[in-house]
Amino acid sequence: MTVIRANSEVVTQINVFEIDPKNQDGLAALLLEAIQSVCHVPGWISANIHKSLDGTRVVNYAQAKDYTAGKPLLRKSRKRASSRDFKNSLNQIPACIIASSASAPTDP
Repeated sequence: MTVIRANSEVVTQINVFEIDPKNQDGLAALLLEAIQSVCHVPGWISANIHKSLDGTRVVNYAQAKDYTAGKPLLRKSRKRASSRDFKNSLNQIPACIIASSASAPTDP
């Protein structure tokens, strides 16, 4: 089970997408595909996808054991997101990121 807690080494990234309800399932499927491409990377903890009941939002959050482990996950997910096939699929599903947040350790 995923736990989001302040003052933890765990890095949590949260994205909220606003979308046309007819495209909600397609976006959720693409996000699941992206998750499956990084879930084997060391340091991976979990990811979750939530679809709003009204169909207008998709929220995903992912966690890595710490900031150092999260960096390769982010690189791999960015590489995946920049692939032509993924971009073509995403371009067919118009969405707007309305919020994105990642927690990271602060310098002392």
